Amino acid sequence: MSGKWNAIGGLVAILAAVALAACSATPDTPSDSTPQPAVEPTTPPEPTSPAGSGGGTALSEISTMPIVTTASDVVGVGAVVAAEPYAIPAGEDPETEPPQAFVMPYAITPDMQVESLEAFDPQAQSYRIEVEGFKFEWSLQPPDGSNARLLTDGGVARWQTDVPGAYVLTLRATDSNGNTATDSWTVHAVDGYVGVGLMDGDEPALPECASCHRSKSEAWAQTAHATVFSEGIDGHATEDYGPNCISCHTTGFDNHSEANNGGFDDVAREAGWEFPSVLSEGNWEQMLEDAPEVAALANVQCESCHGPGSEHVTGDVEAMGPIAIGLEYGTCAQCHAQGPTYTIPQQWENSAHADRTAHAFWYPIGEDHRDCVACHTGGGYIDAAKGLPPEERRTDYQPITCAVCHDPHHSDRPDQLRVFDQVLLPDGTNVTEAGAAATCMTCHNTRVDPVRAVEGSRFQTPHYSAAAELLSGTGGYTWGEKLPSTLHSLILEESCITCHMADTPGVDEAGAPLPGHNEVGGHTFAMTSPDGVENVEVCQLCHGESMETFTMVAKRDYDGDGRVETNEQEIDGLLRALERQLKVRGVQLLDHYPYVVLPEDASVDLKGAVYNYKLASSNAIPAHNLQYLVSLLQLSYQRLTGDELPGADLLISSPPPE
Repeated sequence: MSGKWNAIGGLVAILAAVALAACSATPDTPSDSTPQPAVEPTTPPEPTSPAGSGGGTALSEISTMPIVTTASDVVGVGAVVAAEPYAIPAGEDPETEPPQAFVMPYAITPDMQVESLEAFDPQAQSYRIEVEGFKFEWSLQPPDGSNARLLTDGGVARWQTDVPGAYVLTLRATDSNGNTATDSWTVHAVDGYVGVGLMDGDEPALPECASCHRSKSEAWAQTAHATVFSEGIDGHATEDYGPNCISCHTTGFDNHSEANNGGFDDVAREAGWEFPSVLSEGNWEQMLEDAPEVAALANVQCESCHGPGSEHVTGDVEAMGPIAIGLEYGTCAQCHAQGPTYTIPQQWENSAHADRTAHAFWYPIGEDHRDCVACHTGGGYIDAAKGLPPEERRTDYQPITCAVCHDPHHSDRPDQLRVFDQVLLPDGTNVTEAGAAATCMTCHNTRVDPVRAVEGSRFQTPHYSAAAELLSGTGGYTWGEKLPSTLHSLILEESCITCHMADTPGVDEAGAPLPGHNEVGGHTFAMTSPDGVENVEVCQLCHGESMETFTMVAKRDYDGDGRVETNEQEIDGLLRALERQLKVRGVQLLDHYPYVVLPEDASVDLKGAVYNYKLASSNAIPAHNLQYLVSLLQLSYQRLTGDELPGADLLISSPPPE
């Protein structure tokens, strides 16, 4: 048997830390939301009995797992499925621009502790889509022989599959004027898991996944998912690893009585396998010998995310059976959303990436926006990260979920990120040693080269959220001048990550969440919560504990209004001073595309000032680079007017041009 199954070396640290201890007992002492690293156990005692030979924990003794939904369209028979409605209003002429309805797959996570469909309260959940002005009606067409019952109270449609086949959920949305729209979602319930085919080290055979997807399976074999169970029963997980962990650490586990679908629990129960009473080296080898059919579904394999594959292989590659290939966050949240310690999905729900109704995920997509989809759709981002040209990238709707940034099949980069350490910015700046922040910088940049945008035949404005350039002290049109920068890009070890993914506030001694818990930091990527909690702790490392807010008083009067105000107010004053000069010269500033209308005889100086105005107004965050923003706006005013900004304390050193 290959040695890759006997070692955990080289696995992704964040997955190992979260997965090896998930579903275990609640910690005895309060903890923040940061997963604790797996600890090496002390020398374990010899097992009192081999795996599967009695003395362990029988499947019947393992706690019944809470109801979860993967939000994917292929599930095991007996699984629960859920969805919620969304609709877009009609345009001015409903005949040509009718309303649109969308069935949105919904994730019920372990953290919700749902014990029955009837007990599930959608209104109590914070991560919901709110739609006004529509009446929604649901209907379900189950396969023949099904007695599935559709529940729709609280705005979430849900049902439990009970026989194999296709279940068609249909949504009808009606607006206040009687205009209607419909959408449907087909979910396949499948009876039978096939396994990846690599657990015993033998050559995989049809219908096992690796028999066709060999290279992807072998890459997956190097991830933490591939050994989380086998390492766990061999005593290499955390001290509290136990029987209740295996619902997430095996494939197809669902021990509800209705879910007899050939998953790990069903095969293990039939074989009489028991969870070992003592976790020590040799349990996994013993399991391979005593219960190979059970071991074949151990660990987090392909079908844990893609759904059962027994109907996928048909013998006709042009007409394959169902298998899930979506990027829904529920696929990951089915295991990784288990508070109070394992809360990455809960944090993500509070991020801008999770806003499923955001304009950023609905407008700049489709065939007409191929240059936009590399950041505005999840599939487009993945394709761009692979190096595919724009014409080959996916263009369909997909928010930025877990598997967009993290590649579940590969561990060749830290944290299984698709982009790491290096990124080339549009102006040619090559950012190196950026670590995980390279993922952020791939999208959060200007999208254009300022010199080409200003001096080229077609004027362009920079994209909003251009933090990558600002942190790097670039991105503006500088007329060839070298502008000053703050030290953040030099002293922040992982740039964006250091601040935006700083630890979220934890819990108090009673276990109650502290203000901002899971609302700032971590995978929220937020610095300030909706109710105003600022995650300043990381800033205090340099600025001192007296810093209690991001709003800091400026050191000088940068905008020349005679007052030293906050940094934000100084930048706003500079923008207003520059805006007045732009308007005097015939520039029209818009709040929508194309954002600016230039006079026909616009000079390079005018275009440069407009470009910099748009860059600063869309990214006026002092922490990203106060000195660069101030000097860029002061320089723009100087080049546009021929004079220095009256009364301002200047950061630029060059005199106005003659």
